[in-house]
Amino acid sequence: MAFVDVSHPMGMISLPEIRAKADEAFPKIVQMATTWKPNVTAVQKITPAYPAERIKFKGTYEALNKMFYDKGLSIGLPIIPPTPEKVAAMLKGTTRKPGEIVWTVPPKMGQLTVELVAAYGVMAGSKPEHMPLLLAVVKALSSTDYDWRGSSTTTAPTNPIIIINGPILDELGIGYSTGALGGEMPVNISVGYFINLVGDIIGGSVPPENDKSTQGSRGDLVAVVIGENEKLNPWKQSYAVDQGFKPTDSVVTAYSAYMGSNNVDHTSVKGEELLNTLAAGLAGGASGISSCLTHMDRGYAVTNRVKFAFLFLGPEHADTIYKDFRTKKSVSEYLVKKTVLPFWMYGPDLCKPPKEFGPWDANTPIPRFTGPEQVRFIVTGGPGKQSQIWPTFTTVTKPVSVIVEK
Repeated sequence: MAFVDVSHPMGMISLPEIRAKADEAFPKIVQMATTWKPNVTAVQKITPAYPAERIKFKGTYEALNKMFYDKGLSIGLPIIPPTPEKVAAMLKGTTRKPGEIVWTVPPKMGQLTVELVAAYGVMAGSKPEHMPLLLAVVKALSSTDYDWRGSSTTTAPTNPIIIINGPILDELGIGYSTGALGGEMPVNISVGYFINLVGDIIGGSVPPENDKSTQGSRGDLVAVVIGENEKLNPWKQSYAVDQGFKPTDSVVTAYSAYMGSNNVDHTSVKGEELLNTLAAGLAGGASGISSCLTHMDRGYAVTNRVKFAFLFLGPEHADTIYKDFRTKKSVSEYLVKKTVLPFWMYGPDLCKPPKEFGPWDANTPIPRFTGPEQVRFIVTGGPGKQSQIWPTFTTVTKPVSVIVEK
C-alpha cells in the first residue's frame, strides 16, 4: 500500500504549524497518488492459518521462552509451551472445528482459528474447560461496538475489560470476591493474558509500530477480567440479567476502558453521600476528553466522547447505596445529575452550551452525562470501603455482552 508519513503531533499545535505540516506532505501525496506502483516481488505468499506452524525445539525452558519472544510469538511474560499434545487437550473443551476462523484481528488482520485460541490459551495457563469462555471473549472483542482496532492502536492507555456473570463463575473458579483483580486469581489472569497474546501476536498491536500508546498500562499487558459478586449484590439482579439474559446464563461483557481510579470512602453513611463522592470521581475520570451540551433535542443533549462509564462497587459500598436507592436506575439517575464539571474544566472546543441552555460563565456546572444508561455498575470484590471507576474509551459504542456456549 502507498503511505505518506506525517509527523506527530497534529493536535495541540497552532494553525500555522498544522499548515506547515500539510504543505510539506502535499507534494509527497501527489507523487504517491500519481506515480506509485506496488512492488510485486515484495508481496509475500500468504500462509494458511490452519494448521498452525509446528516448531521443533530442544533446549531449556528459559531458552524456549527466549526463542518465542525473539520470533515475536510472545509478549515478554513467560509462557507455557503449547505442545501439540496440550493444544489437542484444549481442543477437547469445544465442539468447534479447529480450522474455523473466529476473528480476523486488527490491525494486522491476522486470522485467529479455534486451534490458535487453544494454543494461546495453553500459553496463558488456561485449561480445556476454559475453551467456551475464551471463545465467548473472542466473540465479544471482535464486535464492531468494541472497536478493537481503535482501542489497540491509540495513544491512550486502554484496557480490555471483561465482566463475567452467571453459573460459570463458581464452575470455573473465576475471582469475584476479595482481590478479584489482583494475584492468586488463576482463571482471571490466564484469560486476561490470553487476550493480550491474541491482540499482540495475531493482531500485531505492538509498540511502537502499531500500538501507539504514549505510556501504556498494565491492563495492556494482562487484560482486566473480573466476575460480579452476585451473592452480595443487594439489588439481587446481576448486570447480565439487567441486559435481558437469564440468571442461568453465563455471560461475558466486554468493553475498552481508560485506566480505572479508586474511590476510597470510609465515612459516608448515607447513599447520597457516597454517590456524591463517586460522582466526583466520574466527573474527573479520563479528564480532558469529555464534551458537554452541544445541541437541543428534547431538552439539552450531549455529544459525549465518553459514552458510558462502569463502576465496580464494593459490596459494602453497594449496601450503603441500597439503603437509600432501592433501584439501580435511581442510582444511575442520581449520578447523572451529580456528575458535573464547571465549564472551565472541559477540554478546549469540547464544551459549547447552546443558546437554549441560558447564561453561563467559566464556573457554571455542566453535566457530563445525559441519561442513566451511560452510568453502569456491577457489585464485585470483598469487604472494605472501596470501589473503582472505569470510563470507556472514546470510540467504544456500547458494552458487548454474549452468552458463553455450553
